[in-house]
Amino acid sequence: MLSTFFDRHMNQHARILRQQVGEQGRVPNPFSTQTAAGDAKALSCHRCQCEKLYDQVMAKVLRVKNLCSSNAASCSIENFAAHRQRNRAISADYARIYMQPNGEAKRLKFAGGAALGSTHIGYAMDAALDALKGWGSWAGRGEEPDVYDESGRGIVNDNNVTNLVDWQEISARMWMDMGYPETLIGLRRLIYGNLAIYMDLGAVLHFCQMHEAEFGFFRLSKVDEFLECFDHFVAHVKDKYAKEHPVYWGNGTFGSPLNNHLRNGLRRLAMNDVEGSLTIIDHEQRHILENYMYRPRRGAVPDEDFVALGEQGGDASFSRFMNTLERVVEVVGNRNGPTTQFSGIRALLSASKLPYMLQSLPLKAATLSPIAVGPQPFLFSYSRGDFTDPNERTPWFKDVVRHFVRAENENFDWPATNDSNDFRWVWGKPALLDYGTGLDPRNPPKLRPILYDEIRSVMAAG
Repeated sequence: MLSTFFDRHMNQHARILRQQVGEQGRVPNPFSTQTAAGDAKALSCHRCQCEKLYDQVMAKVLRVKNLCSSNAASCSIENFAAHRQRNRAISADYARIYMQPNGEAKRLKFAGGAALGSTHIGYAMDAALDALKGWGSWAGRGEEPDVYDESGRGIVNDNNVTNLVDWQEISARMWMDMGYPETLIGLRRLIYGNLAIYMDLGAVLHFCQMHEAEFGFFRLSKVDEFLECFDHFVAHVKDKYAKEHPVYWGNGTFGSPLNNHLRNGLRRLAMNDVEGSLTIIDHEQRHILENYMYRPRRGAVPDEDFVALGEQGGDASFSRFMNTLERVVEVVGNRNGPTTQFSGIRALLSASKLPYMLQSLPLKAATLSPIAVGPQPFLFSYSRGDFTDPNERTPWFKDVVRHFVRAENENFDWPATNDSNDFRWVWGKPALLDYGTGLDPRNPPKLRPILYDEIRSVMAAG
């Protein structure tokens, strides 16, 4: 009966959260100075060869995007399980790009960081679903659920914010500090933004890796030739794949020329200038996420998606959702440390919810309870203003990439000694700490192998 109830509602309410958009036809591409791909003739031998990559790249992207479309209703906005599966696949695909053994993949720091970042977007989706279970109630017969959990049970808003008997609701209020409508919009926009970034930058990263593996233009310093091929790739995608996602529409963000953030970043990437390539973060945060997660607008996304994302009024709800994460006090056993450095919004370079951390283990306490203090190689906290303000979060995300590079380069100041009578430095994931051995400052852990193992774990999970 539950299966029949689930299928009936999923088929009846198959509102697709960015599965297919209206056919847009051939669209102009302001990023390219060349002829649209559908009308172009090969300008050079390399151009001929380069064009063979375009549909190969998009086949990889669309394989991930369409994972949840095995039937007409599976990608509906209510189906949490389908979107969570796709989130894992997105994370794994970024990881797969970064761990390629050829094609200068390690230049693509954004792929390595995105693999871990997208993984934690998935954990935020889990947290939002748990909060919805707390705020709401299970859907009854005849009720249209807002979301189905991974077991197929529907959840609706019970509109009872003063229920002091429901322990789940009390728990949700204590650690989430917001209500059902905001959390629902937050979940939907996390899902939408996660896919939008992948459809845009995921395609760009695949193109960079595959082009370099095939032609080696980064190594040969053929920067202008690489960018020419990229221009035509953008034109081809916007011409042929506009129906796949609004990022590929004529006014979509794919290949955006706005402030040259993307193009300048790709040029610096081709020159192996990691710092200079960080303008790609401006493209990600100021263009993609502003348009498809933080402030979607009618005309930039399909009308049905605009409504599902809360319309323009949903911007304030999503702002509260994101900024509330600053104040989240995690459940007992997951709290990492005494300050917001270790809870709330932070970048965690790990495949699991908690990263490897340097912690202090008091030796004279009644119970052994390590606590994280000080700088961490795999954790970078957010301490700026409104997270939904692109001028606040964009510089922070650039710092996160720099932090990723420092860890990869084994650049971390470990404690000089570990011989205090009051505490011992210990290293590891909180659930795996060996309190007896502690940290050996003469032979500290190697960060790069740990980081790569985390990325491989993401790849395996998707």
